[in-house]
Amino acid sequence: MSEPARELPVDEPKLLAEAVDDARLGVITHLTVRGERVAAIVPESMLDALRAAEDAEDAAEADAAMDEPGESVSLEELEAEFGR
Repeated sequence: MSEPARELPVDEPKLLAEAVDDARLGVITHLTVRGERVAAIVPESMLDALRAAEDAEDAAEADAAMDEPGESVSLEELEAEFGR
C-alpha cells in the first residue's frame, strides 16, 4: 500500500488524538510496543475498500463454484447427511 504511514509508541497516549486526526487525512498510524508494530489506526475508507474487495473476491469464488461441473445438492440433502 502506498498510503502515508507513521509509527506511534503505545506509551504515548497523548498522541492518540493526533493519530485519529491523521486517519481522517488518510494516514495510517502503526502502534508500536518497544519498536514492534502491534496494531494500526487506519482510515475508515481503507477498511471499506478492503471489505469491498473481500466481498468481490467471495462473489467471484461463488460464481466459479457455480460453474463447476457436477450435480447440485439441496440444503435439505446436506442437512439430512450432516445434521443441522
